[in-house]
Amino acid sequence: MTSSRVVVITGATGGLGRALVELHLKKGDQVIATGRREQALAALSQHLPATDLLHTYTLDVSSNEAVRQLVAWVQVRFGHCDLLYNNAGTAVFTPLTDMRLEELDETLLTNIAGVMYLTRAFLPMMLQARSGHIVNIASLAGQVATAKAAVYAASKAAVIRFSEGLRHELAGTGVSVTCAMPGPIDTPFLDRADHTGAYRNKVRRYLLTPEQTAERIGKAVEKRQPEIALPLRLSFLSQLYSLLPHWLKRIAAPLINRK
Repeated sequence: MTSSRVVVITGATGGLGRALVELHLKKGDQVIATGRREQALAALSQHLPATDLLHTYTLDVSSNEAVRQLVAWVQVRFGHCDLLYNNAGTAVFTPLTDMRLEELDETLLTNIAGVMYLTRAFLPMMLQARSGHIVNIASLAGQVATAKAAVYAASKAAVIRFSEGLRHELAGTGVSVTCAMPGPIDTPFLDRADHTGAYRNKVRRYLLTPEQTAERIGKAVEKRQPEIALPLRLSFLSQLYSLLPHWLKRIAAPLINRK
């Protein structure tokens, strides 16, 4: 058992995940950093200063059984979970007709099912304590879908709506929900999603750094904000586009289909 804040972060070896790990270690939190690859988790530990606050755990969020085992371990090891970041995600920027079935399945299982598996598994612990915070990392792509990102955008839109409904369900329980919707972040995630590098070049002016994104999300969490979207300019443009009539959206389509 521990009296310090216990923070679980999925997808902890990626750019934003790693930045969130570093942010919470600086705050003195006990951090459980999860990822699918042991080698990447080992590299994460080596990258950070030696500390007894960091705990790594190999996890595939698309496996409900693996998620249940993680939660059981957290319960025994720490006795509580104060903050859950559903950060693990994947993307393939390609037309649906060119997407392989395994790529489609991985996107849906990781980006949607994984978020729901983890939330469902950790909630009983939080509800019993009448305390806790769930942070779902969505994307501005969940507000405006573009060519080559139909599946990814749909998965992130699901996370946004899931967060909204969950927030209503948990009202008055002491458990908070924050949905973070960042724009493109300058991480290897973009290179894996689009091997051509064209998307990165086209959105370069909007690229966020993992560190500034984690810092902004961290501040929103401390304030228990229900939602945060960044960068502000891109968020404003996304909201504006969603309000346009369809005939204007058709005219604007070449401007947003930049992948």
